[in-house]
Amino acid sequence: MLLIISSVLLSFSILGTGKMSAYAEFDKSGNFVCNPFGRSVETNIYMNVVHQINNKMSFYLENHPNATVLQQHDVIMQDQKTWDLYNKSRTCLADVIGENPDDVVSFTPDVQQAIAIPEFGVFSSMVVMVAILGSIVVYRKFF
Repeated sequence: MLLIISSVLLSFSILGTGKMSAYAEFDKSGNFVCNPFGRSVETNIYMNVVHQINNKMSFYLENHPNATVLQQHDVIMQDQKTWDLYNKSRTCLADVIGENPDDVVSFTPDVQQAIAIPEFGVFSSMVVMVAILGSIVVYRKFF
């Protein structure tokens, strides 16, 4: 009896997956493909990627509570495949489907702070000072 039930369930599962892929927004190579008619699937993919990034940061901060913002930035930016999928999915939602991705889901404040870190790192204050001094010199010379 158990054998009959399992074979029936197996045949239904094979028939159900044979005609349609579960992730139609990815091609056979695993690359993301924007589906303008799959609003709910595209929204779910975007939400999944954002939650994945948020969870990675949360896990990192649990294990490294004294990490600097620069260390958080380096850790969160390591997985370029995830960021590539995030950017493609965000563009698909915003430009093709016409939905504001920030209305769907957003990063946690920790992730927002880590990705907003300037590329100059510790030298950012020096860059600002040089820019201010340069504008003062240019102002005095021409005015």
